[in-house]
Amino acid sequence: MKNSLSPESLLPRLQAVEALAAIAHGQWPPHDLKALAVSLDAVSVAVSSAAAATTYNAFGGILRIIDMLAHWRRAVLEAEPDADRYVRSARERYRLWLNDYDQNDAAAQLRAAIAGLTTLESAEQVGDIARALTKVPLPIGIFVHPVKPDWATRADLERPKEEPLVDLTVAFLKFHFDGQPAAEVHQLAPREVHDLEIEVRVSRWPQDKRELRLTPISVEPKSTYDFPSFQFQKPEGDAPHTMRQSGRAALLLPQGMHARPFEFKYTAEFIPERGDQPVAVVGHRTLIVDGADASKLQVCGYHGLDQALYTLRDALRRRPGVPQSETADVLLVLAALCNLAGRAVQDAEFKGSWDEAAFQRYVRAELRRLPLIGADLDEHAHAAGGITDLSLRGIPIELKAVDTLISSVDQCAPFLAQTVSYAVAKSKRTAILCVLDSSEKKTAPMPPEMLLDIRTHAQGAVSICVLVIQGHLARPSMLSR
Repeated sequence: MKNSLSPESLLPRLQAVEALAAIAHGQWPPHDLKALAVSLDAVSVAVSSAAAATTYNAFGGILRIIDMLAHWRRAVLEAEPDADRYVRSARERYRLWLNDYDQNDAAAQLRAAIAGLTTLESAEQVGDIARALTKVPLPIGIFVHPVKPDWATRADLERPKEEPLVDLTVAFLKFHFDGQPAAEVHQLAPREVHDLEIEVRVSRWPQDKRELRLTPISVEPKSTYDFPSFQFQKPEGDAPHTMRQSGRAALLLPQGMHARPFEFKYTAEFIPERGDQPVAVVGHRTLIVDGADASKLQVCGYHGLDQALYTLRDALRRRPGVPQSETADVLLVLAALCNLAGRAVQDAEFKGSWDEAAFQRYVRAELRRLPLIGADLDEHAHAAGGITDLSLRGIPIELKAVDTLISSVDQCAPFLAQTVSYAVAKSKRTAILCVLDSSEKKTAPMPPEMLLDIRTHAQGAVSICVLVIQGHLARPSMLSR
C-alpha cells in the first residue's frame, strides 16, 4: 500500500489553528470560522481513515461553536443588545455536538479541550477554550493507494478481483426544506406537503454495491409523519461522489404548545448488504422539526407576543435536566403576564405612576383569575433568607416597578441576581422577572414582544424569563403636538 498526503487537509487545519490562536490572544480571527468548518467537512470525506474522518468532522463542528463564542465576546465588549443570543446558540450547538461525539474515541481530545464551555461565565474564558483547542493534534490526511509488482498485477487480471475492505465514509452535507436550509429546530407546517432535498458525499463506492439507501428513523409513531427514503444508484466517474435528491415530506398531525419537536435521523446502507464492509457516517444527519400549527397558537391573544413566547418555549425546553412540568408552569404564568403587557399598550392599563406594592396586588389578582393557577399561587413565600413577591409551585415570580424608561431587557440586569437567588433556594432552574416601567412616556410605546426575552445566570444553570410592561403611556394625540 502506498500512502500519499492529502494536500486538501493542510490549509484549513493551519488556518483553523491561526484563527484559534488569535481568539486565544483576545483578537478577532483572521479567517472565517464557518467557511473553515465547511472545508473540514470536505476533508472528512476525502481521507481514507474513518477515525480521521470523524476527527475532522468533529473539529468542524467545534469551529462553528467557537465562531458563536467569538461573536459573543465581541458583542459583550461592544455592549451590543442581546449579546447572550450568541452564547445560547453556542451551548445548544455544543449539546448537539455531544450527542454525536460523546462516546467517540476519535473525538476524545477535542471533548476535553472544549469542556470549559460547560462552566463558561465570562468572555475571558473564550480565549482559554480556544487556547486548549490549539494544543489538540489532528491526524494527517492520508489517501491510500494499492501498489503491486508486475507479476501480482498479471495474476490479478487472470482472476476476479475481490475489493479490499477499506474504510468508506458517507457524509451528510445538507438538508433543505422547501429550498431553505434546515434550521436547528425547523418549523414545518403540519398537514402540508413539503420538499425535502438531501445532499451526501461518498468517499468511495464499493464495487459490488448497486445502490445507497438513506432511510429515516424516529421514535415517533409512523402514523404521525411521512418522510421519504432516498435511493442513489451507483454513479459513474471517480470518487468521491457528491449526490443530491429531492423527496416529499409531511407531518400528518400538529403538535401541542408544550409538546417536544419531532426528531428524525437518517441511516445509510449499501445494497445488497454486506456485513463486513465498514461504513462511517459523518455530518449532521439529525432533523429536529417543530410541527405546531401556528394558526392555533393563541397563547396570550397578541400575535407578536405569541410568536415571542413560542421562541422562548423552544429555548426553555432544550435545557437538559429540567422537568417538563416546570417549563409548562413558567409558560402558563408568562401567557397571563404577556396578555397583561399587550393590554397595557392597547388599553393603557397602567395610567400614571405605580409603586411596587400596587403592581403586585394587580398582578396577583390577574393570575388568581386563571383556573389553572388559582390557589396554587403563593404570595410572600420565604426563600434564600428573603421573601418572594409571588410564586407558582415553587417558581419565583419577582415583580418590580420603576420610574425610569426601559427600552431593552438588558436594563433589567440589576434585578437578575435577586431573582436567581429565589430560584436556587427553591431548587428551580427557571424564574420570572416582570418589571413595570411607569415612567412618563414622551414617545410611542415599543412593540411589547421586544421587551420579552431570556437571560441566564449561575453559569447558565438558571434561566430568567424577563418581561417589561409599559405603563404611563402618552395619549397618541399628544405625540403630534
